Amino acid sequence: MPAAVRYVLFALIAFAALAVSAITAVVMLLNPNDYKPQIEAIVSERTHLQLNLKGDLGWSFMPLGLELNAVSARLNGDPFFEVDRLVARVDLLSLLKMQPSVHTFEVLGLSLDLVSDQSGQGNWTRVMRESSTGDAKPEAEKAQSSSDKSLDFQVSQVNIADARVAYRDEASGQAVTLDELSLQSTDIALGQPFPLSLAFHVATAEPQLDVYASLDATFSADEALNTLTMTGLDSRFDLSGAPLNGKKVTATVSGDIAAELDKETIKLSSLLVSLANLSLNTDLTVSQYSTAPQLKGQLSVTEFSLREWFKQLGQTVPVTSDPGVLKRVALSTDIGGEPGRVDLNKLSVVLDDSTVSGKASYTIKSGAIVASLNLDKLNADRYLPPAPEEAQSQSSGKAPKEIASKEKAPAEESDLLPLDTLRSLALHIDFSAGELIASGIPVTKLVLKANAAEGIVKIEPLSGQLYEGSFAATASINAQSDTPRWQMQAKVHDVKTLPLLTQLAEMQQFSGLANITAALNTSGNRVSALRQNAKGQVDFAIKQGQLEGTSMAAMACEGIALTHKESIDTTSWPKVTPFEDLSGALSIKGDVLNNTALTAQMKGMALQGEGLIDAQQMTLNYKAGLRILGAIHENPSCRINERLKGVIIPVKCKGELAGEEGLPCKFDTARFRDTLAEMAKQEIKKKADAEIDRSREKLKDKAREKFKGLFQ
Repeated sequence: MPAAVRYVLFALIAFAALAVSAITAVVMLLNPNDYKPQIEAIVSERTHLQLNLKGDLGWSFMPLGLELNAVSARLNGDPFFEVDRLVARVDLLSLLKMQPSVHTFEVLGLSLDLVSDQSGQGNWTRVMRESSTGDAKPEAEKAQSSSDKSLDFQVSQVNIADARVAYRDEASGQAVTLDELSLQSTDIALGQPFPLSLAFHVATAEPQLDVYASLDATFSADEALNTLTMTGLDSRFDLSGAPLNGKKVTATVSGDIAAELDKETIKLSSLLVSLANLSLNTDLTVSQYSTAPQLKGQLSVTEFSLREWFKQLGQTVPVTSDPGVLKRVALSTDIGGEPGRVDLNKLSVVLDDSTVSGKASYTIKSGAIVASLNLDKLNADRYLPPAPEEAQSQSSGKAPKEIASKEKAPAEESDLLPLDTLRSLALHIDFSAGELIASGIPVTKLVLKANAAEGIVKIEPLSGQLYEGSFAATASINAQSDTPRWQMQAKVHDVKTLPLLTQLAEMQQFSGLANITAALNTSGNRVSALRQNAKGQVDFAIKQGQLEGTSMAAMACEGIALTHKESIDTTSWPKVTPFEDLSGALSIKGDVLNNTALTAQMKGMALQGEGLIDAQQMTLNYKAGLRILGAIHENPSCRINERLKGVIIPVKCKGELAGEEGLPCKFDTARFRDTLAEMAKQEIKKKADAEIDRSREKLKDKAREKFKGLFQ
C-alpha cells in the first residue's frame, strides 16, 4: 500500500475516533435535565404552549438517542397534550455517512385534546405565535427548497402505544375520541415494503357509537411519496352503540390497495368488504379522481338475506305482507364509463325470485341518470305492509272488524311530489317487465319509458297486457311552478272489467271486455287538489258482458205485469243482466262524473240512461229506461204484445256503487204510473180517433148513397 494512502486512511480513522470521542464526551458529561428551564422558556417564547418537563430527559449513545418522560403542555391554560414517554434513537453510523437513519421511534401514553369553539376555530390553530413578515418568506422558501428533494430515510422500529386524541365541537356538541391507539412497524424504508400493524378505538357522542379496529398490512412508498401500496390488507372493525340498538356488528376489509398520487389513480384489487352477513367484492380502478373521475372494474355482492342483515344490525325488519321475502339479495355489475360518468354494464340484481338486468349510467357533474332495465317477474304486493286492520289485529289480538269499527282521526294531508328534487332531476329510463303484480293487478309485457328534464317528467309510453286485453298510456307532470300540472291519455282494449274493477274499487257489478279512451288533466300537489281540479272525457264500450247482482229483466217484467194488471214474483230470478254491448261517455269535473249517453243492448230490451257518479263517495244517481223491443221472459205475466213494443220501463239507480249486492237499481214505480197514465190517454185517444174515423166513414157512405139517389 502506498504511503500516501496509508496516511489518508490513518487520518480518516483518527477523525472518526475523534468524532466518536467527542460525541461520547457530550453524552457522558452533559446532563440534559439541566436545560429543562431553557427548553420550557424557548417553547413558551415561540408558541402559546406552556411546556412542563416533569420527567427525566435522557441521552443514549449506542444508538444515539433522546428520551423524554412525563411531558405535558397547556394551551392558554387548558390541557393540550401529554406524553408518558417519547424515545427517538438515530443510528450513529448513518450520521457519520451523512444519511441519518432512525433506529427507534417510540411514543407511549400520548394524549391530545382538540377543541373547536362556537365560531368554528380550532385550538390547534392558536399554537404558534404570529411570526413577522420578514421571517415568513425565508421559512416558506426553505420549506419549498426542501420539498423539492426526495426523501431518503430509514426507520428500524416504530412503536406507538396507548395514544389518545379527543375532539370536541362546542358549536354542535359533537365529541369524538380516538384512544387505545397502537402502531407497530419495523424496517421502514422508502422504496421497499415493510409491515404495518394498527389498532384503535373510536367513540362518538352523537350518536353514541363505539368502533374497535385492528389492521395489518404490508405498506410501501417510493422516495417521492407518489406511489403508495398496501398489500395483504387484513382489517376488522367491531361496532356497537345506539344506531345498532344494542347489537355488536363486525365489519372486515381485506385485499390490496395501490395509489399513484401524481397520476391521480387508485386501484383496488381483490378487495373484500363485509358487514354482518353482507359481502362485497370488487376489482376497481379510479383515475382523475379530483377532476372528472373515471372508474373501471367489477363489483359484486354475494347472495345474502336482507332480512337477517337488518336483524344483525339491530334494525327493525320491514313488515311485509309475505314474511318470506327479503331473504335472497345479490348484485353484480361491470363498472366503466368516460371521465365524469359512471357506467354500470351487465347489471344484475336479484331480489328473492325476481331478477333485474340491464345497464345504467350516472353523470357526476349534471346528476343525469340513464338506465335500460328488464325485470323478469315481480309481485310487488309481497313487499308492501299488510293491511292496517290485519297489522293491528296481529299486534293487539283484536279482530279486524273490532278495529275497523273505531273511528280514526284523518291523517294530515301532505305534498305528493318533492318539487325541488323533481326540478333538478335529469333521467332517461327504459323499463320492461315480463310480469308485474301491483295492488293485485297482474300486468304482463310491461313497457315504460320515462324522461325528466327541467322540471318536466314525461312517460311515453306506458303499455302492457292486462286481464287478456291490452292498454297504452302517456302521461306528463310539469313541476316548473309550485302548482304542478298533470296530463294523461289512455286507451284500453278488450280488458276484462270484473277482476280489474274488483281490485281497483271493490266493484263486482260489471263484467265484459272493456274498450276505453280517456283524456284527463288536473293540477296540484295534494290528492284533494288533484281530485278537485280534475277535468276530462272518458268514452267507453263494454261488450259480451253482464251486470252482476242486478236483473233488468225482472224490473222490466214488473212493469209489463203492471200493464196487464197482474202481479209477478221475481225474487227467485237470477240477479244478472247479460248484454251484448254497453257504451257511453263520461264528462269529468272534479269528483263528479256526468254520463249523458249510456246505452246498452239486452235480450228484448234497449237501455238508455243518464246520471251522475260521485267518485269520492262512490255513489251514483241515475235515471234509466228499458225500451221494450221483444220477448224478455217466458213468464206469462211478462208477455209482450204490439201495444207494449216501444214502451219504456223506468229504472232508478241511486246509492253506493261499491259492494257485493249489485247495483242499487230498482223498478221506478212512480215514474211508470205516469207512463201507464200516458199509455191510457194514448189508448183513449186512439179509440176516440178510431171512433171518429168510423163515424166519418159512415157519413161518407150515407152521403155517397144520397148522391147516387139523385141520379136515379
